[in-house]
Formats: sequence, C-alpha cells, structure tokens
Amino acid sequence: MARWELRRCHGHPVREPAAGLPAGGGPVPHRAGRAGHRGRGDRRRPEPALPRWAGEAAGAGNWANATAFALITGIREDLAPLVLTGPAIAGKDGSAYAAYREALHAYLTGVDPEPAAERALREAEKAKEWGFFPAPAVLLSQFVEGDEESFNLALADALEAHRDHYQVADRADDPDATIDLDVLALACHARRRGWDVRVESPYLPQRLLEAAEHV
Repeated sequence: MARWELRRCHGHPVREPAAGLPAGGGPVPHRAGRAGHRGRGDRRRPEPALPRWAGEAAGAGNWANATAFALITGIREDLAPLVLTGPAIAGKDGSAYAAYREALHAYLTGVDPEPAAERALREAEKAKEWGFFPAPAVLLSQFVEGDEESFNLALADALEAHRDHYQVADRADDPDATIDLDVLALACHARRRGWDVRVESPYLPQRLLEAAEHV
C-alpha cells in the first residue's frame, strides 16, 4: 500500500543526485584524522580522532550532515569519529533539531535511545513553529522500536511530507528540496540492518538503496 501511495503522490519528475553523491549540500565526511596529541606531562585522556571538517566550521548541523552521509555510504571509518564526538562537538545545540540529533547519537553509541527518541517526537513541532521542516523523528522512533512494517509506513509519510513542504511558494528551488538526507540515511541504514525497504520514490535513489547491502 505504501508503495502505491508513493507512486501516486510522487508521480512528478524529481532530479536525482549523481551516483554516490546525495544532494542537499553540507560537508562531505572525510576519513578520520590523527587523534589529538597532548604533552607528555598531561595524563588526561587523548582527544578522539575528529573528521577533517571539525575545525572552526564544526557544529551540530555539520555533524548531522556528515553523519547522514556516513550512514548512506556505510563507511565505518567515517562514522566512527562522529559517534565519538556527537552533535555537541562545538557546544550546546540550540536548534529545533537538537532532540533528534541527540536521539540519533544515542542509538549510534548503543545507549538506550528510547527516552531521547520520545523527546524528539515531543519536540518535532518546534521546527514547524520556527519555520523549518522537521526532522524525521517518527521514522527514527520506529527504527529504534525495531518495527519494520511501521518503519515503512513512516517512511512513506516522511517522503510525502517532504514533497508537500517543498511544493509551497519558492521552496522548490531550495537545494534541500531534491532529497531529505536524514530520511535517506535512515532508509540506507535500515537496508544494512537487513530490513526490506518497500517504499519507492524519486526521493529514494534506488542506486543508493541497492548499494546499502546487509552486513
């Protein structure tokens, strides 16, 4: 049912990104750099290795983009330093997406993600109130709960909401209109988990989904 609904709703042509390069902007994650080094007299724990972009431009937004790319490509060397640092790499995240990022980080670190996922659901409306398109908190919560069927239904809803949001006024010209990185990242990660992603949509490039093989 979800597949039919998406085919009906997404019948209009939508540009796809080049193979292996999701659209939407943001920094492309690099291999982890050398771990931070301290003097011999300092016995504090060494700093974790950071991605190369983790300098003055480091922040929760860049962390989220880099994490999405790492989940899409499945490159563990890119994901590992992001899991170590977390979205608070450059300080407190005061954005409308803070709760979602915290929930995603909790899941990736192996900490019980349900409390954070529930908080993300409660705060999902904050983004709308601030004039932003909300993060896919419902989709993440279904993934956390391990409900494959509900995940596919939530995936269809998330893509339909994305389409509807970017059809308003001049939003169609926004680079983010082409694809939702967070949604695509969760879909690819679900595929690697062994789940069957049954939703078909121009917003889910099949080349990227097919490359996300179960490990």
